[in-house]
Amino acid sequence: MSIIKWRINMSGVLSWFGIGRSDYRPSNLDVSVEIFETVIARISHAVSVSNREEGGKFIGKISQNGNHIKIRVETYIDSGPRVNNSVGHLMPDGEYQEAMFRVLETFDQDINYLGSWHTHHCNGLAELSQGDIRGYTETVNSRQYDLDYFFALLITDLCGSELRKRYYLFVRSQGSAEIPDSAVHIIKGSSPLEQILKSAEEAAFAHRRSQANFYRGASEHRPQMEVATDFMQKIRSEDRGWILNNFPAAQTLEAKRDGAIYWRWLIPLDNGELNVRYQYPIYSSSKPAHLEIIYDSEEVISENILLNSSRFEQIDKYLALAMKNAKSIASRNTK
Repeated sequence: MSIIKWRINMSGVLSWFGIGRSDYRPSNLDVSVEIFETVIARISHAVSVSNREEGGKFIGKISQNGNHIKIRVETYIDSGPRVNNSVGHLMPDGEYQEAMFRVLETFDQDINYLGSWHTHHCNGLAELSQGDIRGYTETVNSRQYDLDYFFALLITDLCGSELRKRYYLFVRSQGSAEIPDSAVHIIKGSSPLEQILKSAEEAAFAHRRSQANFYRGASEHRPQMEVATDFMQKIRSEDRGWILNNFPAAQTLEAKRDGAIYWRWLIPLDNGELNVRYQYPIYSSSKPAHLEIIYDSEEVISENILLNSSRFEQIDKYLALAMKNAKSIASRNTK
């Protein structure tokens, strides 16, 4: 088992996450995580059949000996038949998850709810959102939460059958930090409870599909939000392919002010670089995206991009214009 020496500057990490604290509580922790391969297999399947955020509550065991923390994820409870989710949010069926956990306790009283997983594969956001961080922080600091640690797994993408993952640990009264891949191990094993939860998840998905089929069969009554969600998911998926093909270092981020998702990338020039920001609309799929390009602290492009089949040509046109404007600015500044 690989164990890392992991120093958490709690106040600094929280500031990095955008929720800073006034106190400073450094801690030294040895953290190791084991995840049963059946857990990853079930997550992979759930992600592969959905174009929305999915997730679940981790069940397992956690132990601490001095500064050594060992987390073992044995299985998970899915988000339930009445989950409220889209490409940009996930609200699990809490009553279902609570009822399932009480059933599991009758089989094994030593199990713990020790964290959760969810996915951003559908929206391109490669990090925890501000809402995720607030929610996990509130959970680990809640009096109703039995542990001092909360383990979070974020699925950022699904490439073929391979999940791209990031891991985090939230600590009661202290903060949070990302756990490196080297401290996490996928091991052989299956919980005795796995088959129960797998069957429950399959039933929950079947119920959700039946509801989706109802809407597809009566499209004139389909909620407008459902249509908008599907449209934006398609747009973001196409954009992701085009942007990463042309700008491999591009990143997806979340605006702190309003939660809007945007792409950011840099284009090097002979005299400096272009800082490009391409932001999606919030709340309405009928609104355009916005392209902003900065050169030498000066805005050279600020244009709306219609979310249609010609948007990549629009972006290319404005990138070329930005380069021309940047050249003029560089020439002016050298005089």
